[in-house]
Amino acid sequence: MELKKEIIDKNYNEILENIKKHSPYPERVKILFVSKYFDLNEHEKLINMGYKYFGENRAQLYRDKLERFSKAKYENINWDFIGRLQKNKIKYIIESVNLIHSIDSYELLEEINKKAMEKNIVSEGLIQINIFKEESKTGIYIEDFKKEYKKYFSMENVRIKGFMTMAPFEAQSLEIEKYFYKMLKLKEEYEKKYRYVTELSMGMSNDYIEGLKNGSTIIRIGSKLFE
Repeated sequence: MELKKEIIDKNYNEILENIKKHSPYPERVKILFVSKYFDLNEHEKLINMGYKYFGENRAQLYRDKLERFSKAKYENINWDFIGRLQKNKIKYIIESVNLIHSIDSYELLEEINKKAMEKNIVSEGLIQINIFKEESKTGIYIEDFKKEYKKYFSMENVRIKGFMTMAPFEAQSLEIEKYFYKMLKLKEEYEKKYRYVTELSMGMSNDYIEGLKNGSTIIRIGSKLFE
């Protein structure tokens, strides 16, 4: 993919304007640059353009990028993990990742906690909610989470910072807003119980405005930056 700084900067600034226009708290919103499609050389170009907050979804490629970008000049880069995380790949990301967006089961959470305990660190993550109850996607249903929420917040070495969800690609705007609003209410309910619940990762290139309108604090943007 040809990466043109003027196009990326223009689209990034347009998204910043939409954040100001649509978010109830624009100062809290972060743009997560979805970099999972870029190889090492392409990613270095993005870094040299001044972008520092990236989302990866393949643990081994993420590990390769960490090795490449480990020098002091890259120390201000933040990495989130946004893809489905296999238990045997946790070891590749656990010590360096900023936030795991895709904790889609209690069993995975237990394993992340175990690995974090071994490293004597506290990891931070988001519970992935399958808000649309799509069979093709993983994630926890809201009603199931609410029944047993205390166990998700009981881990000594994983701090649950909030929630993540995805809308079906073919869903219409009004339907997306309806379900994203449910996610906002879910976050508000648990931030009252746990003061460290601050994040709602919701909205991608095609539906980030609906996410902003409903209180998203992290929007995951990929293709929108290159059009």
